[in-house]
Amino acid sequence: MATSYLTLKAPSEHCRQLVVMRSMVILTLAVTASVASKMGLAHLPLMPILGVLLALTAANGLSILRLRQPKSVTATELTAQLLIDILAVTAIAYFTGGATNPFLSYLLVPVCIAAATLPSKHAWAVSAVGIILYGLLLRWYVPLQWLAPPGGGHQHHASGPNWHVLGMWLNFALSAILISFFVVRMASAVRVQQDELNRRREEDLRDEQLLAVATQAAGTAHELGTPLSTMKVLLADLRQDTQARKSFGEDLDELYRQVNQCADILTSLRERSDLSRLHEPTPLPAREYCRTLLDHWQLLRPEARSEIDISDHLTQKHVRFHATIEQAIINVLNNAADASPNHLSIHVSSDTDHLIWQVDDRGEGLPEAALQAMGKTLFSSKPDGMGLGLFLTHASIQRFGGSVTLAPRPEGGTTTTIKLPLDV
Repeated sequence: MATSYLTLKAPSEHCRQLVVMRSMVILTLAVTASVASKMGLAHLPLMPILGVLLALTAANGLSILRLRQPKSVTATELTAQLLIDILAVTAIAYFTGGATNPFLSYLLVPVCIAAATLPSKHAWAVSAVGIILYGLLLRWYVPLQWLAPPGGGHQHHASGPNWHVLGMWLNFALSAILISFFVVRMASAVRVQQDELNRRREEDLRDEQLLAVATQAAGTAHELGTPLSTMKVLLADLRQDTQARKSFGEDLDELYRQVNQCADILTSLRERSDLSRLHEPTPLPAREYCRTLLDHWQLLRPEARSEIDISDHLTQKHVRFHATIEQAIINVLNNAADASPNHLSIHVSSDTDHLIWQVDDRGEGLPEAALQAMGKTLFSSKPDGMGLGLFLTHASIQRFGGSVTLAPRPEGGTTTTIKLPLDV
């Protein structure tokens, strides 16, 4: 699986800073060439140098226009920007003494920028181009008398090499290679560390939200105990009343069952809070676990018409799940049933290491905002929803090594896939 490109800042920000730096270089070169020519310090070929500076200015202008577009700058575009700078500096150096021009050491700047901001292959490409172009200037360039080494301005045509200039090139090549190797590795480590810090920051925020939800749930569960007990007593009395039984018999029975169901849920909640059971769940056969969970869900949602398929391969598999995983799966099933109560498909299977739940509904599908907020914050697409279901599901399953993914179905609706680790 390809690793996504991580960076300390957005490539667009790097490009913006490069434009500022390039503007300073253009201004510096223009002023230097003008002063050197007017003061008679050197007989510079001003027209070619001016042409290169104008071309570099045009590239800078195009870069500014590019930054105004909403589309993000890619690593390849930033690489091209750095190569433009290298080519421009090389062209100016060609007309001003080649490798003997001390300004040529500026080529290390794009190499450093590439090593710190670009992926490894792009950084090495920038470094290689810089080394090659610097090497070519050892042989091909327009000499300047005041930059020429002792022995004449045309020393570059002599049979023997200029060891000082050759040493400068070797020093540049070694510096570029070391920068590309070590800086790329250090920058990559910093990027990974920053990504890990961002991930942990999101997890801490999510845990804070979960703690707040858990605190509210504990208080609510405690407060619900008394009214539920009162309702059970009153309903029991009404069921014994002959006239009430005659008028509302079936309704009273249904209300009594629902109140008992609420009481059972609170009892189950108290049982699940036992720490020994939470931290040391009992291993269960995977098929039995899934069948029991689905039977419980069908009692909760008898109106949902679902096609259920549990793979026979689960017979030999075992699971050891935290108590919150069951509720997380039920949340997914409830969301699917809310979306399309008459058309629901549930398929449970496994691969080598994971139990896989695939839930297909034929509802309207989730909006883009819900997909972006999934697992990060409370969000609901229902008018009367609190947004707890999807948030708690994602948090619980991720916490114990699983994953939840949502994808639109071509026929309409949503496919929710849950992956949970099997007990090995």
